[in-house]
Amino acid sequence: MSISRLLLAATALFAFTGCITIEENYTFKKDGSGTMTYVVDLTELGDMLKTMGDMGVGKDEKDGEMGAMDLGGGKGALEKIGGITKVKLDTKKKWIQKLSFRFEDVNALNLALNVLMPDSSGLAQEFFRWDNGTLIRTNNRHAFEMGAGMAGAGGEEENGEEGEGGFDMATMLGSMKYKYSFKFKEAISEVSSADGVEKVNMGSKAVNLSTDWSVISKDPKALDLRIVLER
Repeated sequence: MSISRLLLAATALFAFTGCITIEENYTFKKDGSGTMTYVVDLTELGDMLKTMGDMGVGKDEKDGEMGAMDLGGGKGALEKIGGITKVKLDTKKKWIQKLSFRFEDVNALNLALNVLMPDSSGLAQEFFRWDNGTLIRTNNRHAFEMGAGMAGAGGEEENGEEGEGGFDMATMLGSMKYKYSFKFKEAISEVSSADGVEKVNMGSKAVNLSTDWSVISKDPKALDLRIVLER
């Protein structure tokens, strides 16, 4: 059963929040190298599946199966990229996968992110670039297309409020969370992001950002940002 179908079944049975969370966690050194951890957390969806399995919905699904969101294939691909090292996949917790690696510069990081987050264009995306002391993030349509796929699977009406069978797709998309975190060796002087993205400063050298797919589905550039460092 696809993630989309599982979500729709869950929507019919539960008033739920936070069923899917994706995180991108970054650290940057002064020389431009750093680490990245990509997290897919389906814990709450897994809890729903236990209940739905008892009801005969998705009972043939393998417990803990991540489906299309499994990061296992990404690990092997990342290990082949020059400038990417220390690739690790953590699957110790059921329904949670963490793929981490080190990158020598943003060029290597961009190659890795194109593996982890491709879109339908098939084109390489420059996710990150430095403009002097400003880190600029420009996204492709990966997250936007994920949200569109979920909504489309539910037969969403054009007004985006309610899909076929009474599914509240806005609620479903709003339950899917997307989080960023950034840590630097220098202090942050300014962070610019789209409307609907919440920012929390974690001291002077780190910032956390979060949003959901109800925002992303309306603005393909919702995950773009600029972080200005004090240099």
